[in-house]
Amino acid sequence: MKNKERIVWVSLVLILLSSLVFSPLQRVKAISSEGEAYLQILHEVIAFIENDFVDPAEEKKVYTGAIQGALQSLGDPHTRFLDQDEFQELQNETKGTFGGIGVEVSFSDGAFVIISPLEGTPAWKAGLQPQDRIIEINGKATKNVSLADSIGMMRGEVGSSLTMKIERKGIKDPFTVNLIRELIKIQYIRSAYIPETNTGYIKLAQFMGRENTAKEFSNHLSKLIENGAKHFVIDLRMNPGGLVDLSIELADLFLPANKEILSVRGRGGVLVRTFRSDKSDPKFLDIPVAILVNGGSASASEILAGALQDNGRAKIVGTQSFGKGSVQSIFPLSHKTGVAITIQKYFTPSGKSIHGKGITPDIVVQPITATDEEKFAFEKLQKKSKLRTFFSEHSEFNDDAVKDFQDFLASEKLSISEPVIRLYLFNELKSTSSLSKPNVELDLQLKEAIQSLSSKR
Repeated sequence: MKNKERIVWVSLVLILLSSLVFSPLQRVKAISSEGEAYLQILHEVIAFIENDFVDPAEEKKVYTGAIQGALQSLGDPHTRFLDQDEFQELQNETKGTFGGIGVEVSFSDGAFVIISPLEGTPAWKAGLQPQDRIIEINGKATKNVSLADSIGMMRGEVGSSLTMKIERKGIKDPFTVNLIRELIKIQYIRSAYIPETNTGYIKLAQFMGRENTAKEFSNHLSKLIENGAKHFVIDLRMNPGGLVDLSIELADLFLPANKEILSVRGRGGVLVRTFRSDKSDPKFLDIPVAILVNGGSASASEILAGALQDNGRAKIVGTQSFGKGSVQSIFPLSHKTGVAITIQKYFTPSGKSIHGKGITPDIVVQPITATDEEKFAFEKLQKKSKLRTFFSEHSEFNDDAVKDFQDFLASEKLSISEPVIRLYLFNELKSTSSLSKPNVELDLQLKEAIQSLSSKR
């Protein structure tokens, strides 16, 4: 046994030395004497597990657990080990089309935390919210499930069902949601001209599509101006972020030359880089802008909102954003694995850290929201599969649909307020058409944003 342990220990030391000598990244530092002592202790513990633990241990699971434990000790949910499946999944995340429920998640404190449900997807229709914690998927606890495995459990054949148990702040007991998987095809940008208020409305679902999104965004803005827009409302609600350089490109459109957009700081607060505007478009420099954010606006969304807010270029309307302001670098490891390490943090032009805090709106406006009793009523209807029947008979949002839904609720002896009914039906029925305009009367945050812009003129 001693010889076996000695061989394992020598092999481990050789692997570490190889990393020091041959790593193309040249980022591994020499291990301190204290570090070497704890590596020896780790080696001894694993030897006892392999030789003396009452049940046979899966070697891969033991070593992976040790790696994950080391990373989790940092207290940063975005720093994590990527096994072969997870590393491959990371390569596929930007494909744009997949079967699933349409939700962005991160891992924190033994549970998957929802950053944002994507608009029009099953997760969005089911009323899942930012900061909801997914504690079970199909009856299996997520505490010991890898990110790749959890994504695999949420994805599946279109039309198939799954259940998730959710913990939500403010609600005492976890609750279960039932969802039907759909083909998730993300439309990154849509826009609409609202002639009654001369408003150009543009919705950005994610900061993805490196080659085309910035140009497409600019084209949408230009077309809105041609249609008569006197101001813009940029909707970043439920936008979980994406490519940081794309958020910088979009901020650049609205700012005069040499204005700070973002600074990045590393260990010890050392300034790594400052991004400044240098490609502003004269067409967009003077047009008033408001940006809508909420708890589902994260990362690149917060960079764009913070840059325009701090430069006095846009009013931010809505509720506090998510607060994801750190930079992860993905380092490939041996055996087709990898590690995501938080190496830097973002700061807005005024020097405020986004991370863990988010963007505070200039104008705080709460949306129309269903009460707990109303959510329970919707849940009862979903369990009975009666909503599907209703929507098979109604394809347009209008007063007749609202009246029919109220009658439908009465027949089920359920009560939901008319504003919540109207918002629910509008969101459900508009998802069948990507050309639907926002409903200003039902969208209180959009309504306030337009009023704030109109009062300037």
